[in-house]
Amino acid sequence: MTFKILSLDGGGIRGILSATILKQVETTLQEKKGQKLHEYFDLITGTSTGSILAAGIACQMNTEQIINIYLEEGKNIFLESVRQQRKWRKVSQAMGNHLLYPHEQGEQGLAKILQKKLIHSQLHKSPKISEINKPNILIPAYDVYSRNTTWFVNNYPSVGQAWYDPIDLWKICTASASAPTFFPPYELPYNAEQSLPHIDGGVSANNPALLAIAHALLIEKQNGLKLSDIAVLSIGTGNTTRPYKYDQIKEWGQLGWASHLADIFMNPAAKNSEDICYQIMESAGADHLRLNFDLNEHLQADQKSGYLRTLLNKSYNKYIFKNKNEYKEINEDIDNPDNCVDLIEASECYLACGEVYYKKQWIPVGEAIQWFID
Repeated sequence: MTFKILSLDGGGIRGILSATILKQVETTLQEKKGQKLHEYFDLITGTSTGSILAAGIACQMNTEQIINIYLEEGKNIFLESVRQQRKWRKVSQAMGNHLLYPHEQGEQGLAKILQKKLIHSQLHKSPKISEINKPNILIPAYDVYSRNTTWFVNNYPSVGQAWYDPIDLWKICTASASAPTFFPPYELPYNAEQSLPHIDGGVSANNPALLAIAHALLIEKQNGLKLSDIAVLSIGTGNTTRPYKYDQIKEWGQLGWASHLADIFMNPAAKNSEDICYQIMESAGADHLRLNFDLNEHLQADQKSGYLRTLLNKSYNKYIFKNKNEYKEINEDIDNPDNCVDLIEASECYLACGEVYYKKQWIPVGEAIQWFID
């Protein structure tokens, strides 16, 4: 019997891209199996914004409800007042925490929104992680105090309770989504005397697919689960492809490098995880489908060498162009809620006309989703 894993990357507001792809998975799943996402997948893992998606599914929300979190509450997470300050970071260095998005500010802030929105449809409340029985979930966050990635799971096969069992799921998601340079760290109570500060799980695992495979083999060890029995559907938040020239980066300094932490340092780790996951799964004859795409075309091939080396006059999303014959550039920022409509459009065009390498051939994305579910 196949053990099915859903893995969801980090990427801030661009989680709406993943949610849009998930909506197609949900539709196909309902048509073919008569099941919902939380019924079909045995294990769901998500980092940062992916943890919000994973928690939403675990709370038995549908994708339309999850998409609406981004559309309706994105502006209450990534506050416009803070975003404008961040644009002037070079002259606002002394403002410190004012350049970070708050966890709580009245009824706004990441923690406040997640507390309000992550309500289990049957429990009728915001659940503790230990109250989620099915599906299995895994949410990574980085423990700055212990210098260790915490794997928050609802079914660790050990004697007694895990220290985080009594913690609300929304708090764990807040910790996992607290990206450095965007949010302050988030404290989770460890015991009566101590709490542990956590930051975004993307610091160590922005693509958590490998973690999920390892966890699945552990929790299903008694049932004889083998790597070849696992099927992984891994969904990204769009690849940042904006090029940087030497003349730009040599002038960045400490603040400049910090402001590009997410798109320069987290993305390569996610890509490495994707490549390693693919090779491991391929070697075992297991099933692995990765759905993701470049947000924009910035470069074109040199006609003589074939290498990508010439900057385009205008960057654009190739799926919108292919599907609608329209040149449109997608804003690649992960903290701009104004991007949501364009991200949905790009995702829908990717689903309509994109192709993915799956089962040793290039096939349409929609067809690949159907094959995976079959």
